[in-house]
Amino acid sequence: MSSHNETYLTAQLKEHFDKEEEVLNILVNLEQAFREIYKYFQCEMQKQMILIERLWLLTQRYLILISSVPGCRYPQVYTLSAEEAIINEDSMQDAILNLKQDCKQFNKIYNQLNKRIGTPLIMGDEHHQSIQCHKIMITDIFNYFYSTVLKIKCYVHQLDPINLESVEDYRELLKKETEYEDFQDYLMHSFVYCKCLQSRPTCPIQKLKCYHKIETLKHTSRI
Repeated sequence: MSSHNETYLTAQLKEHFDKEEEVLNILVNLEQAFREIYKYFQCEMQKQMILIERLWLLTQRYLILISSVPGCRYPQVYTLSAEEAIINEDSMQDAILNLKQDCKQFNKIYNQLNKRIGTPLIMGDEHHQSIQCHKIMITDIFNYFYSTVLKIKCYVHQLDPINLESVEDYRELLKKETEYEDFQDYLMHSFVYCKCLQSRPTCPIQKLKCYHKIETLKHTSRI
């Protein structure tokens, strides 16, 4: 049953306001979901930075050993360790694709809105951007995450543990992505319809729950 049951509203307006309520609920949920994805993204990138630094060291040692001692068996040990350090990017891709359906649903309801009705949601006001602006931001944010994951996936598939140039290219890519502060500001501050609709902040003592055991990934030299 519609929550807009005021008798003075026409059937057309009631339907429109129900659509506005639905699209706003999806928008608020997407705001929270994208922020959670970003936290996970940061955590995953930190893990990958540790692994690629480890792989970078192992690759250099491997190349030094095979160039200085022909026929030496020790490089086999290092290549096995390098294989263990190759990154699995599927978890990030799955997390992004899980939001694709929500983005599609938002666009579907948005397209059903009557843009000629000058409501605050459609037009925006001094405190809120229009729903069209948020539609553009949803597309931008999703495309950023998706393109970044695809870029990482391409680099990982071309990653050769015994090719130092390949490892360094991937290392530079990770550094570049982790230093992109403009996107963080865009997501955390610009992509907000109304702060009053956001969930209450958790206790500041509670830290971000990260399921990556970062301390176990740090490289301990064998030499």
